[in-house]
Amino acid sequence: MQKPILISALAATLLLAGCASTGGKRDLSQSLYLRGQFAWWDALDEYKVKKAGPDLYVASVELKADGQPYELKFGDAAWSAGTNCGFLSQEDQMLEFGKKSKANCSSVFENFKFNPPETGVYSFYLDNSGEQPVVYVEPAK
Repeated sequence: MQKPILISALAATLLLAGCASTGGKRDLSQSLYLRGQFAWWDALDEYKVKKAGPDLYVASVELKADGQPYELKFGDAAWSAGTNCGFLSQEDQMLEFGKKSKANCSSVFENFKFNPPETGVYSFYLDNSGEQPVVYVEPAK
């Protein structure tokens, strides 16, 4: 009966060693999209994130300033747990310039909101470099 325990312990050690060698984080630029009302929540190629730095991803979208906030989040094509990033708590729901909002990447209905101050192109960032992912928005350059 000790063989299965030994094999399980060895497998767990190898798995953890593999995570440690890569920092435990995967490159999300191949699977993550900015999804929201502006795209009917579809995972569209034009909103696929690009790497903006180590563990930093960005996607840009043109939004109209009509006084209503847009709902959005980062997610893969299947809304998979771990890549379905909405707000962590109510104080993080509304995205504003100069504010980093904590993200929950296993969210279900926790959509971020952003009310553009004027019609234009905005860049949405997902920073996955810390223990807690954060999302922020800036006017596109």
